Amino acid sequence: MKKCRNKELFNNYFSGISLVCRRIVKVFAVIIIVSGCSSWRTDNISDQTLKSGLDRIDAIKLADKSTLPPVTVEQATEKIIQEAAEPNQPLKTVSLSIEQVRAAALENNLNLKIELLSPAIAQQSLEQEKAVFDSTVYGSTNYQRSETVGTGAVSRSQSGEVGIEKPLPTGGELQVDLPFSDNYSSGGIAQASASVSYIQSLFKGAGTRVNTQYIRIAAHQWNITSARTKLAAINLLANADIAYWRFYAARKELEVRREQYKLAQDQFHQAKKKVAAGSAAKIEIVRAEAGLAGRLESVINAENAVQSYQRELLRIINRQDLPLEAPVEILTQTEPNPLGLELDEKRLVEQALANRMEMVELEQRLTVDELNLELARNSLLPDVTFSYTYSASAQDSGPVDAFGDLHGNSFDDHSIGISASIPLGNRSAKARLRQAKLEKLQDISSRDKYRQIIRLEVYEAVSGLESSWRRILAAEQGVTAAYRDYRVEQSQFQLGKSTSTNVLYSATGLADAQLRKIYAFADYEIAQINLARATGALLGQGQIQISPADIDASNP
Repeated sequence: MKKCRNKELFNNYFSGISLVCRRIVKVFAVIIIVSGCSSWRTDNISDQTLKSGLDRIDAIKLADKSTLPPVTVEQATEKIIQEAAEPNQPLKTVSLSIEQVRAAALENNLNLKIELLSPAIAQQSLEQEKAVFDSTVYGSTNYQRSETVGTGAVSRSQSGEVGIEKPLPTGGELQVDLPFSDNYSSGGIAQASASVSYIQSLFKGAGTRVNTQYIRIAAHQWNITSARTKLAAINLLANADIAYWRFYAARKELEVRREQYKLAQDQFHQAKKKVAAGSAAKIEIVRAEAGLAGRLESVINAENAVQSYQRELLRIINRQDLPLEAPVEILTQTEPNPLGLELDEKRLVEQALANRMEMVELEQRLTVDELNLELARNSLLPDVTFSYTYSASAQDSGPVDAFGDLHGNSFDDHSIGISASIPLGNRSAKARLRQAKLEKLQDISSRDKYRQIIRLEVYEAVSGLESSWRRILAAEQGVTAAYRDYRVEQSQFQLGKSTSTNVLYSATGLADAQLRKIYAFADYEIAQINLARATGALLGQGQIQISPADIDASNP
């Protein structure tokens, strides 16, 4: 009978376990199914996205995008001939000086706005390194209640602590701790303690210089970032000046091309009059008409160049009232002012080596390399730590009373210890030291390379400026000679001693001479910009102050 009873209990026990196990398996099965269905639905969504857009290339029919009905070549030819000598449509004109372009670029250029954020970011990295030595306040509390089954006895206790930690620049740490506990079940006995601990590294990581090294490194990194930002600003303003003079040259070329077209029109009309008067053959009309058609394409190309350079200038200045699509005509106020100069190349090279931001950055990097070498040498030392702890403890009926007893009725303890840790072989620290040495050698080689590059850039910029000056002098003479030749050919045609072809050829020579002069003047201004940039400066009289971005003012 007893045996049957035990067997029944045994079966009930395993039936209960089996039931619990089945329920657990069902719960996990539901979780797996739900997770699987969720993943399947996500995959389906991704597949639908791919099928709806990424697996298809759309087509566009530009004729449907036209705001006006499309016209044929024959319909548009007559109109473009009429508009070649003058602007296609009257546009609002905006005059810009080179100073206005610089000011707008500094205020609005998006690339510069991005660069100005870098010093602000580096400044926050420096603040993070300085915050390493900030104090930390900590605290915790714990309440525990337990009940003995059968007897109904209940025990309750509470414990906690509050303290402060202060990392020290010497490589140590100071900690003050106030732990307490209160056992309500043992007659209300509470215990409170106060301890002060001081831990100090003796070799590895010891000393104020070693522990503040990362702050100095962060400061030099901030200097490097600021140098890069200044270099970006110099390049931006130099590119703005260059864009201004290229636009100036393109506008002047368009004026020359339009003037050439008008001269070709005049030659065509004169040829028609001479043929009508019987003093020239009909082939002169054909020759004049061919020359007129050739100059039409030059006008169109010049107009396209002006629009392209104008959009680039608008992109750089990024003014709200002058968007890229603005229907305006930009007029240049500043005129070239070429002057013959005798420059001291050696002094310019010395100035460049002192002012160029690339050299400033490399000097800062070499300083960081020296700091990293000090850290790497310090990491070779054994890790030996000295520690001292003083603690006082007291007991009373409550935590408040126990803390009060610490003043006179406490148990004092003193503890002193030394610990050491020495890695066998110290391969990691030795590798860091070799890496720091190699990085320094690499930066020294980079500094020597950039010194050579800067010298070359200055010499090339001086040569380019002198070459542009000589081109201006040659172009002045070329324009005078070409204009005289054109007048002679034109008078010879009037006398019947020359042809329209010769007149148009002479007019082309005059246009080429005028364009050489225009581009010689523009190239001279660009050569000055390149020389100023090669010395690490900007062309002009005034100085420019660069301010990093203010996160409080930007409100991202």
